[in-house]
Amino acid sequence: MHEHTTTWDRHAILAEIKRRFGSSRAFARHVDLTASEISAALGSPYPKAERAIASALKVPVQTLWPDRYWPNGRRRSGCTRPQLTGASQKHQPHVDKRELL
Repeated sequence: MHEHTTTWDRHAILAEIKRRFGSSRAFARHVDLTASEISAALGSPYPKAERAIASALKVPVQTLWPDRYWPNGRRRSGCTRPQLTGASQKHQPHVDKRELL
């Protein structure tokens, strides 16, 4: 088991996948997923791929994604990604153009 780091981010996980399997495509074939599914799991919650990655790397899923799983390995409910406020172009704050003049 490779324990070079205690903090796993998407880059560290991908580097470990490439170190052990050569490429993300080769890894995806090994765990019977697509490379797109692997990529999706690295960026956002995707339980099926997260479990496959954790199992193949022999690292508990809650160690790889502590923001997605409780320490006991149970999945956290709800959205775990921070929501950006005001990021939508549809919901721009109203500006009275008369105030700008």
